[in-house]
Amino acid sequence: MGVFVMAERKIKVAEFVSRLESGGVESMLLNYLSHFSHPEDFDIHIVTQDINDARCVEQFKKAGYNVDIVTHKRKSISKNIIEVFQLLRQEHFDVVHSHMTLTNFYVLILAWLTGTRQLISHSHNAFISDNPIKRLLWFFLKKINQLTSNVWITCGYDAGVFLFGRRAMHNGKVILLPNAIDLDKFKFDEHKREVMRSKLAIRKAEFVVGHIGRFMEQKNHKYLVDVFHEFLRFHPDSKLLLVGTGELEKNIHEYVDGLGLRDKVIFAGSVQNTWDYYQAMDAFVLPSRYEGLPVVSIEAQASDLPILMSSNVDHSCAITDSISFLSVDIDPEIWAKSILRFIDRKRGKCVISQIREAHYDICRESKRLENVYRQEN
Repeated sequence: MGVFVMAERKIKVAEFVSRLESGGVESMLLNYLSHFSHPEDFDIHIVTQDINDARCVEQFKKAGYNVDIVTHKRKSISKNIIEVFQLLRQEHFDVVHSHMTLTNFYVLILAWLTGTRQLISHSHNAFISDNPIKRLLWFFLKKINQLTSNVWITCGYDAGVFLFGRRAMHNGKVILLPNAIDLDKFKFDEHKREVMRSKLAIRKAEFVVGHIGRFMEQKNHKYLVDVFHEFLRFHPDSKLLLVGTGELEKNIHEYVDGLGLRDKVIFAGSVQNTWDYYQAMDAFVLPSRYEGLPVVSIEAQASDLPILMSSNVDHSCAITDSISFLSVDIDPEIWAKSILRFIDRKRGKCVISQIREAHYDICRESKRLENVYRQEN
C-alpha cells in the first residue's frame, strides 16, 4: 500500500499596489518575488486597482501570480473597500503586504478584520509639501499606518523616516529592503547599445538624455522637457528618450509638439526590458518632485550612466560617484549645463561589485523578504 503524504499548506500572500504599470514598485515587486529560493511554498496574489497597463498585468500572470483587480478608489471609495474586504475574507491570507505608503492602513485594517495577522506597511516614497493642511493630514495618516501594521518596511532611509519616523529607523524597528535588481542584466554592453540605438533610429553621433518613469506629477516630465529644450541650445545633435506610460503622457506629447520637438523626443511607451533601454542612453535624468529611493537610480548606476537627479531624491541612492543632485526649483538651463559635463564621458567602468556590496543584488536580498513572509507561518 502506498503512503500518502499531505503537502504543507502554502503561505498565502497578498501584495496590494495602486496600479500595475512599468514603474518602480511593480519592478521591485516582480524582482523580489521572482527570485525567491522556494517559490513553490507561496501562493501570491497581486491586488491592484483598475487603472493598469495590460502588458504589465500579463507579465505578473505569466510569472505565475494571481492578479486580482478591484475598483479604483478614485472611482468609488465604497466599492473599493467592499471589494477588498470580500477578497480578503474569501482568500484568508497569511500575509498582507501593502505598497501604497500613506494609504496602506485601510487595507491592513480590513485584513486584520478578516483574520490576517502579519500586516506589512511598506513605504516607497518621501512626500514633500509646504501646505500645512496637507502636512497635518499626513501626520494623522502616518500614525494610523503605524498602529495598523506589525511589520514596517522601507525602500530607503528617507522613505522610512517619512512614514515611520527617525527614531524607528534608528532603533531597528524598520526593515530596510533596498530596491535590489538583477545586476547582470543592467551591466553595460557595447553590442547591446548598438542594437538598441539602431532599433530606436538613434544615430551614433547623437547624445541621448534618458528617463524611465510613469507620466505623473511626481516625475516632473514637463520640467524634464524644459531641461532638454535648453540642452538642445548647447548640443543640438541630441535626443530625449522617455520610457513609460501614465495619466499625463498625452499632456507631455502635446507640450513636446508645442515646443516643436516632435522629432527630438522618443516616446518608447511601456517596456519590460528596461535594461536594454539604459544601454541606448548617454545620461539619465530624474527631476522628481519627491521620491523615496527609486529603483531607476540603481539600474542607471549598474549601467554605468552619468546621472543627474532631483535633490528631493533620497541621497543614499548614490552608491557610485556617477550621481549628481540639483534642486528642481532652479532654472532648467542650469540642469542643461550640468548635463553638458557628461558629453565626453566613456562608459564601461566595472561598478557591479560595488553595487552588490551595497546590498542591491536581488539574488541575495530576495531571501530577506522570503524570510519575513515565513515568520509566524
